Amino acid sequence: MALTLNTIGLQSRPMEWDANKLRDLRLRMGWSPSDLARRLHIDSLKIQQIEAGLEEIESSVIASLDLIFKQAELSADEKSCESLAEIVFIEDEVTQIDNDSIHNKFLDQ
Repeated sequence: MALTLNTIGLQSRPMEWDANKLRDLRLRMGWSPSDLARRLHIDSLKIQQIEAGLEEIESSVIASLDLIFKQAELSADEKSCESLAEIVFIEDEVTQIDNDSIHNKFLDQ
């Protein structure tokens, strides 16, 4: 089974973004307001105003926020597979394994 956004439970429709979700994503990525603003091609003051509840999130940045969120989820999924892969290497005495095998053995139960 191929690893896709749907197979790991990520929605394909846009998220409903608000100030808290924006801040949570920014902090999860370890970014400052300036870092996020640069990636969204907006002013860092705008990020601070959104997080403070003074501004709304513009529809023009929602697709970018969705993409950043999906990338974060995929990175987290890959990280979780790394530790599971070590178990497979030891138990099954294999030299190579792919993410699909990890999902089949541990995550798709």
